[in-house]
Amino acid sequence: MRRALLLSAVCCLLSGHAFAWGGAPDWLKALAKQPVPTYPADIPGVALLDETIVTAGNDGTITTLHRRAYKILGTEGRDLGYVAVNFDSDTRISGLHAWGIDPKGEEYQVKDGDAVETAAFESSLYADNKLKVLRIPSAQPGSVIGYEYQQREHPWALQQTWHFQDEVPMRIVRYSLTLPEGWKHEESWFNGTAIEPRAAGNQFTWEMSDVAAVRPEPNAPSVRTVAGHMAINFIPPQEQLQGKAHRSWNDVAKWFYGLADARRNATPELQAKTKALTANKTSTFDKIAALAAFAQRDVRYVAIEIGIGAVQPHMASEIFANRYGDCKDKVTVLSAMLREIGVDSYYVLANATRGVVEPSFASMASCNHAIIAIKLPADAPVTSLYSVVTHPKLGKLLLFDPTSESTPIGYLPEDEQESRVVLITPDGGEIVTVPAHPPEANRMNVVAKLKLDEGGVLSGEVREVRTGLLAANMRAYLTSMKNDTERKQFVERRFAYHMTQSNVSDLVIENLDDIDKDLVFRCNLNVTGYSKRAGGMLLVRPRVFGQKSEGTIDLKERKLGYVTQGPSLETDEFEISVPGGLKVDELPSPVTVSTNAVSYTSESKFEHDVLRYKRQYKVQTFGVPLAGLTELNKAFSQISADERSSAVFK
Repeated sequence: MRRALLLSAVCCLLSGHAFAWGGAPDWLKALAKQPVPTYPADIPGVALLDETIVTAGNDGTITTLHRRAYKILGTEGRDLGYVAVNFDSDTRISGLHAWGIDPKGEEYQVKDGDAVETAAFESSLYADNKLKVLRIPSAQPGSVIGYEYQQREHPWALQQTWHFQDEVPMRIVRYSLTLPEGWKHEESWFNGTAIEPRAAGNQFTWEMSDVAAVRPEPNAPSVRTVAGHMAINFIPPQEQLQGKAHRSWNDVAKWFYGLADARRNATPELQAKTKALTANKTSTFDKIAALAAFAQRDVRYVAIEIGIGAVQPHMASEIFANRYGDCKDKVTVLSAMLREIGVDSYYVLANATRGVVEPSFASMASCNHAIIAIKLPADAPVTSLYSVVTHPKLGKLLLFDPTSESTPIGYLPEDEQESRVVLITPDGGEIVTVPAHPPEANRMNVVAKLKLDEGGVLSGEVREVRTGLLAANMRAYLTSMKNDTERKQFVERRFAYHMTQSNVSDLVIENLDDIDKDLVFRCNLNVTGYSKRAGGMLLVRPRVFGQKSEGTIDLKERKLGYVTQGPSLETDEFEISVPGGLKVDELPSPVTVSTNAVSYTSESKFEHDVLRYKRQYKVQTFGVPLAGLTELNKAFSQISADERSSAVFK
């Protein structure tokens, strides 16, 4: 539904902005005088204060004052010197100010009129969600910077999330809530210990001090899923506001269903197109696949999100006529077409980041993506469909993402696997857990038949076959390139990473545009100086190319688990014919590695002047907990050693 923030581009526009002198408020001056603890050298800054003051109105409006101040500790802390505020037609921003106090005590300020306004998200043809961005004065090491602004909004749901943990340490974090008479609230806590608020009538204040930073780490879960936060529901007594009190996922589902269901009505034009697409299909599943392909490839991803349009789909007739829409629009037009062939389907709300959707706190704000659940007919080839879930009442449902143009039907993109989604039905909705695809669903097989001559030149044929998401991801990358020349250069770089004096010729890429078939690479490879001579011996590496080890994970200060690329099964078969008369002196020992996360086997053989090397690498999970990383490091070390090992010939 929403796409990536455009903040980096806006920051460039602000790089030369001028500031006014003076004007720092008393609260910021007081914070600037306070002593700051000593932090590790890699901490760019510390939040001296993060304050949120929320006032709910009897009419359902929410007014929020945001205030934050930083002490910049290092050069990377300059990135903290921007404030970006979202607003739209239902949200008003006022009182936007930012100040800086440099190490000499000089004060600077900028105001609302100095802000740059821009669209907030990419891939939007038109959206009323915008950003106001200010560059904060004097964002340099040793400075104290701060900002504040007020938001007044009419939200779809009476709820908020208080993020009390961030990527920098937080000295004081405070959330204050004032509710109208008769209103109540409910709290849910995540990744942190719940604290009791200070209460005075219908005013509540939660406060923490010295909250540790969540530092980004390589191959770690998203900071959003591991940082501490409190989610809160505001519960009004007024009957007219009850629809905005989303206290369960069933509440969210009923609300969304009311917005979306009538959008799936088909027009005569849509009915005619459905009939044409399915005319020569004999099975119901083949008809489903044809309609899915249309929504996936013939309806471009373009978002028009104005007001409630950020969550409500457009009419199926509009989407079909325009041939564009966002994720929920693609689902809508596909669902309308499926109705025409008598197949039931359901909206599914998801998040593009695994782990964001929480079963214990229902919020439309945690869903930024929509996919579809299709009721499978009896003739569906279930054994070859990996994105199937079984519902106790609805039976087998095929989950499909029409936004992902390179992912074939029967699969889901990685971030939608091993995750939680919200199934929307006429009766309400519920959380559904989506399992990961098995490793066998995503395969890569490399076969290389090569010959080593007496001058050390290695040459021969290479064939690589990819299936599942290993094919889908590579296909998406290759199709993003301009032409075959760029693709050939990419393949050459892959070989050059392992062999600097390599050359690729006669490259053929099969099924690049057919996502339902395996992706195949074929080429001729020539490598100069592949074998090495040492003391009368000839050294030949059986593993010619391809790296399975992901490198040693630094565990010294690591706090988070490790995220892999997902389950897969990769096999390599290298056959190297060597000059006659060579006698093997030593072969690499067979290797067997087995952990909960990965497994690996390899074996080298030499017979009839041919060195043969086979290996298999299997990834079995998306995530490895912190406690399992020592074992994973050991596995990577063993794999790396095997990849470097050589056969020794006399």
